[in-house]
Order: sequence, then structure tokens, then C-alpha cells
Amino acid sequence: MTTFEQGKLIDFFRYFDPNNENHLEAIIRFQNDVEEADPSLVTDFADWVQLFRAPLEYVQPAEKIDNSWEGITSAARQAGAKFPELVAAQWALESGFGKFPCAPNNFFGIKGGGRKPEVYCTQKETKEFIDGQWITTCAWFRNFPNIYAGVEYVVNRWYKDFDGYKGVNRAESREEAARLLVVEGYATDPMYADKLIKLMAQRVVIQPISKDVDLDVQYFSQLDSETDQGQRMCFSSSCAMALDYISPGILHGHKDDIYLNRVNEFGDTTDPYAQIQALDSFGVSAVFRQDLDIADVEAQLDAGFPVPIGVLHKGPSNAPAGGGHWIVVVGKGPGYFVVNDPFGEMNLTSGGYTQNTDGNHLKYSYQNLLPRWTVEGSSTGWGIIIS
Repeated sequence: MTTFEQGKLIDFFRYFDPNNENHLEAIIRFQNDVEEADPSLVTDFADWVQLFRAPLEYVQPAEKIDNSWEGITSAARQAGAKFPELVAAQWALESGFGKFPCAPNNFFGIKGGGRKPEVYCTQKETKEFIDGQWITTCAWFRNFPNIYAGVEYVVNRWYKDFDGYKGVNRAESREEAARLLVVEGYATDPMYADKLIKLMAQRVVIQPISKDVDLDVQYFSQLDSETDQGQRMCFSSSCAMALDYISPGILHGHKDDIYLNRVNEFGDTTDPYAQIQALDSFGVSAVFRQDLDIADVEAQLDAGFPVPIGVLHKGPSNAPAGGGHWIVVVGKGPGYFVVNDPFGEMNLTSGGYTQNTDGNHLKYSYQNLLPRWTVEGSSTGWGIIIS
């Protein structure tokens, strides 16, 4: 028996007619069959129900986020928090290190409401510090379809600028950001900031805050190649951009074509070891890695080196596909890499390309780029590390 291909069920919802008695009966039978197989799948707390009811801004992450300090820190970094360890401290304080969520996947005490809060919220007792004393009250707390959705909600509304409000990413230190959360009304507890700062001090080794970087790397389009390899030379164009920045003047004329000719002396343009040999022939030492993550690329950028990386550019971000494509990372900011994409501007959400005329210094978000780069989980990214 052959099952439907992925996404086929969408057609049944798309063409559902509530006035068609056969359609109504078919849906009832389908629900009965699902309930018989696994009753938990037809409850308000099933993952698919939570996701179906959630606002569009909640995106299912490509990889499971661990309910841990490290997992929350990683998710916050992907979402664009300048101080991801502060988000982790909020998670620890609000939920007892992930043990006591106030609602499904809500580890941050995020309240909800609206005309029908019972649809997407959970009611629960909570304590608030009002008029100089602690009181117990009931409140609706927002449900989230997954851990990442809750983290992203906090980062988008409190760390980034949102709806006229200046986010705490504007702070110069994690301590200042913690105090700004209280000033802006995140919590009523007067000791909230001090508790967060103490948690960070206990768990975090203080390191310099990562600075934004935007290297002045000249853009090369693979599509204007004078060779017959323009459609497949993304790897060579990306490495040529990195080489041209590191060793200015070493390439002349149609620079990525000149570099491609050198690569062809050692192998095919898609062969990473041919790329390594070509770079070495120009006096640049490099290695091909398949275990990279964000921190590795950021360290290279901080040291002044662009980083060619290999991604899957087809299919949606939660199920990327394709034979592979190479771009070069030339900068970074909160929650994104700045890239030179030799094929144009990628549609990170749906796959493919929105345009092929300009891929120069584009901001590719971690949220949608990482699933295409670290396809097999954290520390599985492909890239060329130059030393």
C-alpha cells in the first residue's frame, strides 16, 4: 500500500466544501480513524493543533530546541537577541529551569488575552507585585506550538524594536538590558533584574559582546561568466570573492572566471579539495570543514576573513533540498549573516530565488538560513575556513 506523498492532505483541505455531505462524512471518518490510532492527536494540546491555531509569525524550527540553558541560548541567538544568555536567564527564572511552564511551551510568563483567550491560552494562578505587596491572581497565559516560537516571541517584542517600542538590544551590556526589561514593564518583581544578573553570573563566562561586521568584499555574479560553467560555478565564485578580499590585486580581468580556470587545473568546480588546492596555489591556506556552526563563522569574520559556506537552496526551510549551493558570508549582525550570493537573492522561506540580478551584501536570517546550512543539526555546516 502506497501512502500519500508529503503535502497531499493539503489538497483535501483546499477543496473541502462544507455543503457537500460526502466531504462532511469523510472528515468525520478521518477523525474517528485518527482517534482510534492515537487519541492524543485529536486534542487541543496536539502539536499540529497548536501550530494550526498559532499566528503566522510562529515558525516551526528545523531542528528540535532543547529545553535547557544551552538550547534556549541557541534559540535566542537564532531569533536575533543581542544577549541570548539573558533570554536563557529569563527562561530559568520564569519556569524553574524549564520544569514549570505556565502554558504549553510558554517558559517566559507571557500573558495572552483577546476575545477568546480559551482558544490559544491557558488560565493559571500567578503572583504579581502590586502597590508594594505580592498578590495572587488568575491570568491567561499564551500557548506556543513549540519552544522556539516562545523564544522568538520574547525576542521579537522585547529585544528587537517592535511597534514603536525600542527593544533592549539597544543596551551596551547584558546587565543594562536586564534592567531595561524592568523599566519597560516586562515584570512587576522589583528584584527581577538583579535575579537575572545573578543567574547569568552563575552560568555565563563573560566574553566580549559580538560586534556587527560587514567586510567590504567585492561581489561576483556567477551568471555573467564568459565560460560555459556559469550555472554551476557558485563554489568558485564564492571562493574567488574571498580570495580577492584577502589578497587584493591577485586576480585580474573577469576575476571569478580567472579563478575558475585555476580550479579546473585541480578538479571540478564542485570539488572542495580542488578549491583548497586552487586557493593554496594563490598563496592562501584553507581547509574544508563539515562541522561548522555560527560561532566558527563569527570568529572568522571577527578576524577579518570571509567564509564560503555550502547550503541547500531548494524546498522550504523546514525541508530543504537540492544538490547544494555556495555563498560567501561577509558579515554578521543580530540574528543574521551578511552574504554575497553569486546566484542572486535566495527565497530563504520557500526555496529558489526571488531574483538573479543582485546578490550583493544581503542579510540572510539565522532562522531560515541555518536549516539550509546545518542540515543535520548543530555543528554540521559545510564551509571553507581560511587561515
